[in-house]
Amino acid sequence: MKQNLLVFFLLLLASCAQKAGKDAYVPPATKIKITPLDSQAVFIDEIADSIYYVHLKTNKDFFVRHITNFFATDSLIIIADRSQNAVLIFDQQGVPKTKIYQVENKTGQYSSMTDVLYDEHLQQVEILDLSQNKIFRYDLNARLVEVLEIIGSRYFGLTFAKSKGMYVSEIVNNNKEMVRLRIYEQKGKMVTYHSQQLNFFPLIKELDIAYPHQFDNYRDSIFYFPLLDDKIYNVTLNGAIPVYQVDAPKENLITEDAKSITTIKDHFAYWKKMESSNIIYDNNSLFITDDWVSFRYSFQSRISPRNVFFSKQSGKVLQFTECNSRKDTSFRSRNRVIGKLHDYFVMKVPPLSPPATGKEKSETPPDDVSFMFFKLKPF
Repeated sequence: MKQNLLVFFLLLLASCAQKAGKDAYVPPATKIKITPLDSQAVFIDEIADSIYYVHLKTNKDFFVRHITNFFATDSLIIIADRSQNAVLIFDQQGVPKTKIYQVENKTGQYSSMTDVLYDEHLQQVEILDLSQNKIFRYDLNARLVEVLEIIGSRYFGLTFAKSKGMYVSEIVNNNKEMVRLRIYEQKGKMVTYHSQQLNFFPLIKELDIAYPHQFDNYRDSIFYFPLLDDKIYNVTLNGAIPVYQVDAPKENLITEDAKSITTIKDHFAYWKKMESSNIIYDNNSLFITDDWVSFRYSFQSRISPRNVFFSKQSGKVLQFTECNSRKDTSFRSRNRVIGKLHDYFVMKVPPLSPPATGKEKSETPPDDVSFMFFKLKPF
């Protein structure tokens, strides 16, 4: 009898534990309060605790045309340039190290660069090639390490993120199921479909709009800031949970009526609608660190997007459209954050040295690339 009671008690505990796991309490999302009209120009030497610059020492055989993806480590700067179908690796002084690129007439390599990520744990560069439904892994010496085949790749998105053995892709290529994310797992040399999360709404179903950094990795977790959403999600194999919520005036947030619009068929009509609607749109450039949550969005005009920095410590927000310098009056940047390194954010900035006498800034070679690494002061 006692033994039967013990078994019953253990079964009851197991049942309660399962129920608690299934219905586990999810804390409310932390609010990030912004007012789009409160935009300003700031002086970087006043808001930053520490600043340093890196100028890429490019040459005719090793140069950057367009920065598609950017990653920084303690010793390296890694830049994907889709216009060259290449990944260029520099040291932290901007000196060229090596390049991942296509070798003519060589088999077993990627043929197109859909998206690129850097796995800091494996210290490998991963190139997504949807034309072959494969992910190509390279080490930091540009050697091909492994090729993964994507199983169920029909709706694998144009941008992707990774946390250990989990891959997440954003589906923007007009999927009929109206789902934003598809989650995959690595099993051996295959990446297989696991589940899908979050819904599209009709407004953006036909547009195929994607930005290069709506995903970010922080402490082995993937975070995602969807287009025209007011929530930043933590994505796991079990779902997408909102952890931050943009708290803006109601008139600046997208309405349910706007979400249901189905007549916008091209990007220019979409942007015209967004600018006239007086709402926050084109949120992108998501970066999360120990102390900060940073993102960027457009409002009213696409030529003056807002950079946002939310302090996890104080709950306060710094927002600006332009970055200047009191020490260098020629310095002016409206650029977005393109990367992070520990506590530092990274922006591409105008060349550190002014053009030679008699030359205009517009004559500066397009491959003359400089970056500003800055660590914000607490506020």
